[in-house]
Amino acid sequence: MTIPTSPQVRPLDWAGAQLKHHFWAELPAQGPALLVIERVTPAERGWVECGVKRGIHWLVASEEGTGLTMPQWLDRVRAALTAGMVVAVHSEDIREADGADWPMARWLPALFAGPGGAPLKDIPLHPVRVVPHWGHVELDGPGQWTTRQDMPHLPVKADIAWGKPLAATTRPLDVRMALDGLAMELAIAREKAGEILSAPRLMLRQVRRDFNAPCLFDKSGPNGRQTIGRALTAMLLIADKLKPMLRGQDMVGVWLPTSTASALVNGALGLLGKVSINLNYSAAETVSRACLDQTSARVVISAKRFTARMPFDPGASRKLVLLDELLAGTTGLQKLWALLRAKFAPVWWLEKKLGIEKQSSGDLATLIFSSGSTGQPKGVELTWGNLISNIQSLIHHADITPRDSILACLPFFHSFGYTITLWAPLTQGMRVAYHPDPRQGREVGEMCREEKCTVFLSTATFLRFSLKRAEAGDFASLRYLVCGAEKLPVSLAEDFQKKFGVRPIEGYGCTELSPVSNLNLPNRELPDGRTLVRDVPGTVGRMVTGCACRIEDPERQQPIDPATQGMVLVGGANVMRGYWGQPGKTRDVITDGYYRTGDVGHLDEHGHLTLTGRLSRFAKCGGEMVPLERLEELLHEVLNTTERACAVSCVPDTSRGERVVVLYLKPAVESLVPSTGDWVKKLMATGIPALWIPSAKDFHSVEEIPTLGSGKLDLQGLRAAALKVAGSDA
Repeated sequence: MTIPTSPQVRPLDWAGAQLKHHFWAELPAQGPALLVIERVTPAERGWVECGVKRGIHWLVASEEGTGLTMPQWLDRVRAALTAGMVVAVHSEDIREADGADWPMARWLPALFAGPGGAPLKDIPLHPVRVVPHWGHVELDGPGQWTTRQDMPHLPVKADIAWGKPLAATTRPLDVRMALDGLAMELAIAREKAGEILSAPRLMLRQVRRDFNAPCLFDKSGPNGRQTIGRALTAMLLIADKLKPMLRGQDMVGVWLPTSTASALVNGALGLLGKVSINLNYSAAETVSRACLDQTSARVVISAKRFTARMPFDPGASRKLVLLDELLAGTTGLQKLWALLRAKFAPVWWLEKKLGIEKQSSGDLATLIFSSGSTGQPKGVELTWGNLISNIQSLIHHADITPRDSILACLPFFHSFGYTITLWAPLTQGMRVAYHPDPRQGREVGEMCREEKCTVFLSTATFLRFSLKRAEAGDFASLRYLVCGAEKLPVSLAEDFQKKFGVRPIEGYGCTELSPVSNLNLPNRELPDGRTLVRDVPGTVGRMVTGCACRIEDPERQQPIDPATQGMVLVGGANVMRGYWGQPGKTRDVITDGYYRTGDVGHLDEHGHLTLTGRLSRFAKCGGEMVPLERLEELLHEVLNTTERACAVSCVPDTSRGERVVVLYLKPAVESLVPSTGDWVKKLMATGIPALWIPSAKDFHSVEEIPTLGSGKLDLQGLRAAALKVAGSDA
């Protein structure tokens, strides 16, 4: 499926909205047609009708009357099509009140099956995507739509794409992929057409909406709580102080923890048009210096309080600037001048004086150095267009609004922290509460309760700390608890839900994707007792709006059936510009706008992505590919624990090519299983292939399992440890 060539791109006013990008497709002049549309609100339906010269009969399963079963709904759709109507349905997965599942993978084929549907098999099926730039114009649906009034300073804009007609018998997964492809093309077209402002310029407009809106918070003291207007004032003051010493420099290092101060420094650098490089303070100092050595940065910004705990020497050729000393001696007149500009200066004048009036979506915003879990860190080039496209994706996909309050523990040297917990609040008017140490489960829970946070972004590793130490009511205010970076065990999600009443959902992304590409959403109860199913445990969810997936054969690098296992590629406007100074490596991972993630997986019939591991996390034992990540999951499952008790690697072996090695924490395992031999027996009882099962002699106790600051496994360190304790037969 592709979007029709030579698309018509023109503005169109409708009900106060601008429809910016139109990719129209011709409907037959008469006779039935089925439009399969990714969720739109009742107010947005008129936008679709703008492109149709015939009336549309909307039959949305999630909005049908109380007591209407899915078979009855299907009869209504068939009757309308038989009458020659153009019928629009949502691409939804429904669970009946009695527990019967009716995903699109079931109801779409059923629509054309049997005596009532067979005569309709020749009708055209049109995939249609409607993507408002800043989220749906109504909220709280289905069945409870309320007008959204969060973003009056931004024009109501939307993009619409009609795919080429598909056969009515098209596999539902292919229909979903067609819908994802349309949204991806719209996102790319929006970015190329200059429809995306940079984050600093959007922030200035957000300040004009509500100068006194609460925005940033941490527990560092009086300056830790900032309204967005006060935050801009502080950023302008910092920018004034930094400007003379940064003249002629494009890049600036930042050595600060997750905090209000770090957000203000990054904001000031954005207002100066500088590329920020947030350094990984959880890694060795030599690693951070090696990252800086790849760049032109000659200044690193930190603070006395932080360097007292985490000293940093940026190297002889660079200067460490402490924020405390930078702002010491600031006069009342300087503060007043910053306040007057923040509160009263016209946006166009501020942009001109700051030199960012031409700052565009294609400009480099930051270098995020990869975690180095599989090799040397690489500088990932993320543009303002990458960041804002990803923010727009989440706003539309998950109905994130300025009403939300984010609990943020992830550092800004990770793209999730930099995009979602730094620039999303500053550009959208959300509140964000920062806590620098995600391992402090009790303090994290307290902050969530006190600040009434609605969105919490974490990892499975850090969630375990909260499960142990937080109080039962701490997370009651959450709408979304999203885990990424590593596999979320279903048992951990269930234990968390049991204690806190909130079920963690799993998402997926990469630094190179700015970062989010997939996200499960909580299931939604419908007014008539049915359920809109949006969470499939064990998967990382559907593609977020604007992203599309391709599955490739990892050896031939050719697309294969997405329902079969292969290399996962993701396309969209959020795909990085490239690796800093490494064009060869960039070409290795980006093909036709799709990023080759290095992860192995497949799409299920619902369009949810299931990951089975990284390509680098497979061992080849006796000619068979053994998925080490899946083996890790099984080892934990048979122990019946949600703690990380072991990790799996492989070492060379002369007889089998490679053999599997298990490193485990003895205190954690001894209380759960009598011996490693019993552990192996439990593993064998799961029925997995014999070649997957490590020998009892290849279980080795270790003091600690190598991990990175994000909580992810340090794969390099893990392999080195495996080689050290197990040796090699090669």
